[in-house]
Amino acid sequence: TLSRLAEHVNLSRSHYLAIFKRVTGKSPMHYFIQLKMNQACHYLDLTDWSVKEIGGKLGYRDALYFSRAFRKTMGVSPTQYRQRQKG
Repeated sequence: TLSRLAEHVNLSRSHYLAIFKRVTGKSPMHYFIQLKMNQACHYLDLTDWSVKEIGGKLGYRDALYFSRAFRKTMGVSPTQYRQRQKG
């Protein structure tokens, strides 16, 4: 949790959030989502797994929700991303 991360580095939760955002330019949640989407790109590039399988491996129970999150983060759908990389 965010509180545990802050505690681990001996900072208050609010101070940790401020430093994290200053260093990364994102909130911890947005940063975590970006990491997941980077991993999704890796899977799209290197596997033949379906979008549903990739979403499931990243903790998304709903393939449509995963696709929306991917599009919001990456600017294209997972299918479009895969086609661009292989096209």
